[in-house]
Amino acid sequence: MKKARLEFCRAHVDKGDDFWHNIIWTDETSIILGHRRGGYRVWRKSNERVIRSIIRPRWKGFSEFMFWGCFTYKEKGPCHIYPAENAAMKKQALKDIEELNKTVEPLKKAEWEQAQEEKKKKMRRRPSTIAIWKWDKNHGKLSRSERGGIDWYRYWKEIQTSKLIPFAKKVNGIIVEDGAGCHAHWYVQLVYSLEAVRRLVWCGNSPDLNAIEPLWARMKRDTTKKGAPQSRADGIRKWNNCWEEVPQEVL
Repeated sequence: MKKARLEFCRAHVDKGDDFWHNIIWTDETSIILGHRRGGYRVWRKSNERVIRSIIRPRWKGFSEFMFWGCFTYKEKGPCHIYPAENAAMKKQALKDIEELNKTVEPLKKAEWEQAQEEKKKKMRRRPSTIAIWKWDKNHGKLSRSERGGIDWYRYWKEIQTSKLIPFAKKVNGIIVEDGAGCHAHWYVQLVYSLEAVRRLVWCGNSPDLNAIEPLWARMKRDTTKKGAPQSRADGIRKWNNCWEEVPQEVL
């Protein structure tokens, strides 16, 4: 991994401003209702440290909604707030995935057959058992995440094909994403390849240099400085307005 990071740095150290101005910085952030950005100062006695009224609870993985956005040096891109997924949306997702599986199964089967041929060439003797193709998750069959939340399907359906790729083609940009499961899923990467969209992939176990990260802290301060939103509708309104009002100079 050290070698990979060194090679990445050497490959990009001489890139000029024109290259970096075309980078599309993109990411999501989670929004928690009722929490103001920054610290709280309270007066308490030494035996009052666990009283609920002076504790701000935090736990990883909890959020009211997820906000996604993207921008380049010269242009602000679209934003998106994932809506709560209802039964109708889940039913439609199963139909969409069923149609996608009909398309990708022949591709995956051809890849598997080629891999088997390469494997046989390296064997000194014939295998005792013959491998049989089986269309399941281990061979690339698409399915939803059992944990729920934002998975590859929602990212592909709500952001990648409808917002991110059109914006990337408009500005002729290079997309930067982190290694989250919804971004790194093989089908999401396949769509990028089919659409001929360029990507810049950070090396694993390296500092997160995504330029969108400082923006989340600013937006969380701006949306809570007059009081933290107490309802989902209020939070969505404040975040959409804040995104529209962020000056390009700040980006």
